[in-house]
Amino acid sequence: MIGGYRPGVGTRAGRIRSLLVGVPTSAGLRYAGRVGSGLRERDAERLLARLDAIAMVESPFLEVPETDAADAVWVEPEIVGEIEFGEWTRTGVARHPRWRGLRPDKRPDEVVEER
Repeated sequence: MIGGYRPGVGTRAGRIRSLLVGVPTSAGLRYAGRVGSGLRERDAERLLARLDAIAMVESPFLEVPETDAADAVWVEPEIVGEIEFGEWTRTGVARHPRWRGLRPDKRPDEVVEER
């Protein structure tokens, strides 16, 4: 689930630098990392408009590393996407994530962590 994004800087201002994603748990939305690889420019433009429409002040995640949270734009975690990645790190973050795309066929309550 997308819970926020980090905006682009410099010549990439006004664009998405990376998406901040998470997995729902019984305690809340667990941060699973940031993903920028695989996000196509055209798709990112459309997604940015959707994300800005659901922006919020507070982080929807249980915890986020300060380096990722510093410039984050938080959003209501209602958009489901899919990533592929190498493995889970010992801290529970996806290693080498790559964006696969939106999953309009899945509702937020259907999202589960795959190990």
